[in-house]
Amino acid sequence: MKTLFLSTFALIACSMTAVAAQATTLKNGDTLTIATGIYSNDGDGEPNNVVSGSWVAWDAPTSPFAISGHEKTALSQGTTGIVIGQATSPGASHGSYPLVSDTNAIDAPFAFLGTTGSHYTLTGISGDTAAGLDMSGWRFTYNGVPNVDMGSGAWTPTNAGVNDMAASGYVDGIGVFNWDGVYGHAYTLDYTTTVPVGDQSGLGAEYGRFAFHLTGTVTAAVPEASTYAMMLAGLGLVGIAVRRRAMG
Repeated sequence: MKTLFLSTFALIACSMTAVAAQATTLKNGDTLTIATGIYSNDGDGEPNNVVSGSWVAWDAPTSPFAISGHEKTALSQGTTGIVIGQATSPGASHGSYPLVSDTNAIDAPFAFLGTTGSHYTLTGISGDTAAGLDMSGWRFTYNGVPNVDMGSGAWTPTNAGVNDMAASGYVDGIGVFNWDGVYGHAYTLDYTTTVPVGDQSGLGAEYGRFAFHLTGTVTAAVPEASTYAMMLAGLGLVGIAVRRRAMG
């Protein structure tokens, strides 16, 4: 029985070590919450920058590769945030400001140039802090156009640091992901892309360069029923071994 107890304990310890070693890798079902962007105002009380939280920005292709405060739009969480490994459907998208009834899974529908759009992903996002997150399925629905391709054309903002973004690592379809591996702790996710000229949304010609900065916390996936059963079975074996050892 002593051998059984030690073997079971060793198995649990090894499993915990393996989980710790992979802490910077996101698992299917983990959630990235989206902290609401907070505006600062100019002297007239008008929003002129997003100074904390999450935001999205559009940069004209004829301008320098920099993000100005007035180009940012604050983002907030939709019904789910980003659920790792889970594709989503297009949310609200129409030719006016967001309505109270508008919804979207990842982020709440937002206005750009007085027109409503929202983000979604055709394929589940996955990855880790070393290689980044696979964002190749990232899409935008805008003004009724359901599928604005945002998976390529990465670029590096020259003033990334001023905007709390990563200074490098921007690759087509890859988001720069920072997290300490502890669930409940904060993360940052930075992503850039370029909408193709001629895209039916019209964004490619005038506002081709896209960037976002997301921040929030990482929440662990809820274990499936089968996982719970295995955990309980393991604890049961440990309890039996302890009782038998105490009796014997």
